[in-house]
Amino acid sequence: MRVFLFVFLIPFLGCKQNSGNIEPDTIPTVDNVVEAERKIELPEGAVMADFFGNKDSIYAYVAKIDTTKQTTLVAFEKKFLPEIVIPESIGANLQILKLKNYPNNVLLVNAKLKDTNFNEYYLFVWKDSLWKQAVNRFAIHKSNMADSLIPIINNPKDSTLLLRHYSVFNMDSKSETKFTWKLMQESVPLND
Repeated sequence: MRVFLFVFLIPFLGCKQNSGNIEPDTIPTVDNVVEAERKIELPEGAVMADFFGNKDSIYAYVAKIDTTKQTTLVAFEKKFLPEIVIPESIGANLQILKLKNYPNNVLLVNAKLKDTNFNEYYLFVWKDSLWKQAVNRFAIHKSNMADSLIPIINNPKDSTLLLRHYSVFNMDSKSETKFTWKLMQESVPLND
């Protein structure tokens, strides 16, 4: 009986002694595990957005640049969404916008062109299980680009329209250079 009691108490005493050596900070808790899962290593230049309109954010990033074919590939976290190929480009910067007419975020792509004098923009929305351009692509000359310029916004006077900026070539006989690039703004409907 003493042997049985001795054998029975050793595991309890051993467990109690080992548990005293564990640091309280190293014990995994539910909060620590959830926090670790939230920390995602984003690719350089990636942007997080709710493309689905259900508050589930994923990231978009420039996955590949083909300077020979002049195409840029925009990909998405874990291939949740199909890739977007930007033609006539040698890179891109990505931004996220919120438009009144869409419950989800939209993707603004500033395509880098071979001609570095222009910034070309594409506005994509995830709709009906496809990437669609909300408006036709447009370009702004570098002389018209200011840090405060937002290339496209909601039209405050009409929620069915967007206001976008673009540059036009302006012949100016009074100017020394005889030409300039003029910044224009127009209201544009959303493509369906």
